[in-house]
Amino acid sequence: SNAKMVLMPLIEELDLPNNFRRYNCERLVEEMKHHRMTGRWSERAVLEEFFFALSEIPPEDESISKANGSKLGGLLGSGKWLSDSDHCSWDGITCGSTTVGPGARGMEEDDDDANKKTRCDGKMDVDQLLNIPCPPKTAVTKIDLTSMHVYMNGTLINNLYMLTNLHRLNLMKNEIRGTVPESFSEFKKLEFLDLSDNLMTSQLPRNLPSTLEEVWFENNAFTGSIPDDFSRFGALRFIDMSNNQLTGTIPTYFTEMTRLNSLALAGNQLTGSIPDFDAPGMDVLDFTDNKLTGMPDIFPPDLSELKLGSNNLKGPFPDSKLFETLTLLNVTGNDFTGEVPTKLELDDSEEYFNLWRSFGCDKNTLCKPGHNILCSPGYFSPVGAVSELGPCQVCPLSEDELEKKALGQTTCSSKDYIAGDVNGDGVLSEREILQLFYVFTGGREWGTEFQKHWENANTKTCDLPGVSCGGDGEVIAITPNNAKLCAGSSDCHGLPSEIGMLQSLQIIGLSGASKLKGTLPPEWGKLEKLNVLKLDKCSSLTGAIPTEIGNLKSLKILDLSSSGFTGQLPSELGQLSDLTTLNLSLNSFRGSIPSEISQMKSLKQLVLSRCKLKGRIPENIQNLQQLENLELYGNNLTGPIPSNLMGMVSLKRLDMFSNKLTSSLPAELGLLKNLQIIHLKENRLSGTIPAVIGVLPSLTWFDVSNNNITGTIDPIFGSSSSLVDLKLGGNRIHGPIPNTLCSNKKIHEGFASKYGCDAILCPLGTYSKEGYATSSSECKPCPSGQSSLHLGASSCVSISQREILAMFFDVMGGESWDEELRRGWKTLPNECDWSGVSCDDNGELNTLAFQMRQT
Repeated sequence: SNAKMVLMPLIEELDLPNNFRRYNCERLVEEMKHHRMTGRWSERAVLEEFFFALSEIPPEDESISKANGSKLGGLLGSGKWLSDSDHCSWDGITCGSTTVGPGARGMEEDDDDANKKTRCDGKMDVDQLLNIPCPPKTAVTKIDLTSMHVYMNGTLINNLYMLTNLHRLNLMKNEIRGTVPESFSEFKKLEFLDLSDNLMTSQLPRNLPSTLEEVWFENNAFTGSIPDDFSRFGALRFIDMSNNQLTGTIPTYFTEMTRLNSLALAGNQLTGSIPDFDAPGMDVLDFTDNKLTGMPDIFPPDLSELKLGSNNLKGPFPDSKLFETLTLLNVTGNDFTGEVPTKLELDDSEEYFNLWRSFGCDKNTLCKPGHNILCSPGYFSPVGAVSELGPCQVCPLSEDELEKKALGQTTCSSKDYIAGDVNGDGVLSEREILQLFYVFTGGREWGTEFQKHWENANTKTCDLPGVSCGGDGEVIAITPNNAKLCAGSSDCHGLPSEIGMLQSLQIIGLSGASKLKGTLPPEWGKLEKLNVLKLDKCSSLTGAIPTEIGNLKSLKILDLSSSGFTGQLPSELGQLSDLTTLNLSLNSFRGSIPSEISQMKSLKQLVLSRCKLKGRIPENIQNLQQLENLELYGNNLTGPIPSNLMGMVSLKRLDMFSNKLTSSLPAELGLLKNLQIIHLKENRLSGTIPAVIGVLPSLTWFDVSNNNITGTIDPIFGSSSSLVDLKLGGNRIHGPIPNTLCSNKKIHEGFASKYGCDAILCPLGTYSKEGYATSSSECKPCPSGQSSLHLGASSCVSISQREILAMFFDVMGGESWDEELRRGWKTLPNECDWSGVSCDDNGELNTLAFQMRQT
């Protein structure tokens, strides 16, 4: 340790990596020797520096060994980072192999480089493609910290280039800040660099290694123009710099990069004209959402995808010869004029075109040839072409407007667009509404059984799987059980508001659609006949519950549990007078429970558990006379349990555990003769347990453990013929425990037959996991120097004589002592000054001397 103290100033003077502070003397000397011989630190030391820089945890922080519950716990725990194990076994680290592996981005789809996937896979010592030696099996070749969902928010380190055999660096979807270090140009073998979906800033790096084949920088905050230095990266095949803040023009050197296969620059602020591209290998160009003003005269001869939407491109629509090889073309959101070529065969952009056309939109020429690219003059749609919303719809134009021949109009001054109106009659049929629901929720991913019917125009509405109709043929239920709603997340547009137009609808059942996105449409409040609304386990749904929910006067079951709803609970819920079941558990609401809930006179099930609710329980909740199940556990509720619960005569379950409830247990609970479960553990309740609770005829489960309850247990609990669970540990209860409980053979599976009173509460000086004895956890003596303060302890503590005296005061009913006897007890800081207490010169108790009152 003395040697290390001598070396610490040297670490600072030489500006060595901070993680060296963790090393012992031998490790420091070892690293110095390694650097002297190679000019680099060891790969393990580089990875450790990399970890501390990205996580922003100080290397000397002793808490990192306890970080299993933190955002980095996966790496430090089962991920093995910083452990004594070989660094090649750390999660996200690969040594020796250059196999592409999962999440390979562009190379994963590249058939020409199929051999590249299996080179240096550990089975051969020579690269099968290039006939060069493979890296040592102990050399770090890949870092992938994306699949582990570890969110790091630090910066990249300069020394990372010392990993001389690194081929792939994948850090996408973190919160990494700062810039790309200049030292990255020192990488000799790096082929893949993915820093997408981070918080990288400043200008694009000019110092990348010339070996790079894939660069993924999208969804950051890079600024400035695209540097000229990229022209020297002749090996690049995939470039994505979308959704940054790049300015300037598109460099012409991209057109000369013969190996470049895909170039994505969408979502920036690029200006000027698109340069002529004649690169034969180019397959994808994406310049969507910029400020480009000019079209090129030449596009790559083998181009298959071209995305130019949302720019400032103007003039006549280009010659169709430019697009002969395309399978996808997006040019919406520009100012083209003229006519759209009608012979383009575009597989992807015809998806909705063909779907809507099969349902009759071509009868009114709404699906004219070319509308899959741009609406022709006299037509419009919100995106300027046929889309998931429906076909292009007629927009009456003046002669002057028609003369302009504007393509891809997104608005119409004389009418609104009606989403889903396939036949253009201005009215949505039930079939059109359902088809909109199918498209909005990614129907083609629902499953083949659904697809073959829902995409068949000859299938009658009432024959659609997941749809039920009433006697008059109107839709009464939408329950697409087992349908994989929104399984393809890019095709998910949420719940269409138009469902609110199905006036006969009684049931909506979409339980378990975990990938269903969006919000609950306010327009659904028009469904006056709706009886059941189930959106439980739809964890990707977000937003507040709309106030229009109160208009569903026929609703009987509302289940939005285990979803992603937020905001305050609307007071309009109180208007649902026919509701019998309300389950909003496992959401992220804010605020308190609205008092208007007490107006739901028919309510039998009220489940608001784990909703992050605060405030007090409404006093008027007693008005719910039909309520059988009240679950409010796992919130932040405060204040007392309402004492006026006697009106809830039907209540069977009262579950409010894990809140911050205070005051004492209301004796009025004993008046609720149907109560079977009282679950109030982990609150801040005080006072004693009312004896009247022990005579409830149906009570089976009574749990008030881990509160501040005092006093003794009334013997009446031992006479209960229904009670099977009695959990009182973690309180301040003292003995004696009634013999009727110590001999009860029903409570706690009859453990009293074996353990006696220990089966009810562990005695003083002992503890168990449950606070009472079971077959797997008997009451054990406290370790030496420790004790338990009360009956039913789950752990022991070091106990002072002051705490022992305070406990004596409580057990002996000290609050009722004469004033002189209780003088100073629990109030004066030194217990030796309490009335009747004497201590020796060391402050240790030696005498308790006072006359107790005779009774």
